[in-house]
Amino acid sequence: MPGDGFESNLFILTDAPGSGKTAILGRLGNEFRCVDEPAREVLAEQRATGGSGTWDQDASLFVHLLLQRSIEKYAMARKSGKTVIFDRGIPDCIVHAVRAGTDPTPSLEAADAYRHQPHVLFLEPWSDIYKTDEERIMSFDDTVSFSQTLRDVYERSGYTLVDVPRTRSTIEQPSYA
Repeated sequence: MPGDGFESNLFILTDAPGSGKTAILGRLGNEFRCVDEPAREVLAEQRATGGSGTWDQDASLFVHLLLQRSIEKYAMARKSGKTVIFDRGIPDCIVHAVRAGTDPTPSLEAADAYRHQPHVLFLEPWSDIYKTDEERIMSFDDTVSFSQTLRDVYERSGYTLVDVPRTRSTIEQPSYA
């Protein structure tokens, strides 16, 4: 179900891995519908089922599964008619395809067909909060490179990036006394 231009109620918050996006979405989730990051879902499912569609086993399959899941999430959100904030957007799939050395054409076509709100919230890499885990295996230097490519891909895809200020209060959960 391709979009017919920009969708004004479908927003993207994206970043280099480990820049605080999940914490921000956790706070926004009380007021808006937030769509979880598809990469973590795909990785968890592949590991749970013994599948090979992970970055370290079959990066091409991982990119394919990631794009498929991203399109499914887009279609469901668009159908809802509600304001939705995505933890990453379809253009992120282009970056993964390029980094994997696979053909980015399917991701490029999908990014053109399935449009979000034209202003994308963007977080720069932040070394003070960056941590690796089971799914996030990228070094911090690699996140900087990923971020530069991500910025370029979104801009080339016709989106305007809005840099989210990097402050502890942006990512910390509110404390209730």
